[in-house]
Amino acid sequence: MPAPSQTRAYLALLAIVALWGSYPATAKLALRDFSPFFLTAARCTLASSFLVILLLRAGGEAARVLEARTLRVFLVLGLAGIWGSTQFTYVALHYTTAGNAVILQAAAPIVVALMARGYLGERLRPVQWLGVGVSAFGVLLVITSGRLAALRVEELRAGDFLTLAALCGWSVYTVYGKRVLGELSPALATTGAYVAGTLLILPTTLVTAPFYPAPRLASPIGWAVVVYQGLLGAVAHIWWYRAVHVVGPSRSAVFMNFQPIVGIALAAVLLAEPIGAWQLGGTACVLAGVALTTQARGGR
Repeated sequence: MPAPSQTRAYLALLAIVALWGSYPATAKLALRDFSPFFLTAARCTLASSFLVILLLRAGGEAARVLEARTLRVFLVLGLAGIWGSTQFTYVALHYTTAGNAVILQAAAPIVVALMARGYLGERLRPVQWLGVGVSAFGVLLVITSGRLAALRVEELRAGDFLTLAALCGWSVYTVYGKRVLGELSPALATTGAYVAGTLLILPTTLVTAPFYPAPRLASPIGWAVVVYQGLLGAVAHIWWYRAVHVVGPSRSAVFMNFQPIVGIALAAVLLAEPIGAWQLGGTACVLAGVALTTQARGGR
């Protein structure tokens, strides 16, 4: 029976991944009026401001002297988790379907487990390597729409590959965060990451603006998504780090198995995206591989 702190962490993880599972479909609604870079900048600016206010109200840590090493930690977290992961997840959604994105994001535990092996020294047993292979096959099913042999290169979606690249950024954010939480609280680490990431995103948005239509600033749906994902997403990041601190990065990532269920359902309801057999098969393979890979680790 898990300890009370673990139970709370597990419940928080379930709520977080349900929230994140809703992101692709709701983001696609906003992307009808906003460019992916503008949407990222608006969301992260709101989230950063909100987190800074929360941190200042909490006192204590907000007044601490930030050393050069702490600022470097914020830069790494912001570059990987906000600029690299959040920003390019929106860019990926611009070029693929919400269903594809949420299925591919379900492979995050695989990438986290591989990075945890290299960075934290966690070892994978043969059955867990089998899980990596099974998930990889599921990813291929999704990317190729089930046509592994007959698909032409020009039929591939750039957004699918950008989604996988964004997963690498998120995995660095999760695994590296496990180390820094020994020194920084989840609130301070998340706020620092968001502020650093937003400072990197703003110039990127300005540079890319000429390549996309001007945002429809009067869009109520666009701004509703910004507020929904910005405020709740900021809190979710704090909860995520708190959960990672309690149960570890690999076990935390297991809960992302729930994400594609929410995401595919909302993509069908909100966007009328069809659910194909290849999507269901790819999801099954990805989740089966995740189940194998995230079993209890072998000895060191």
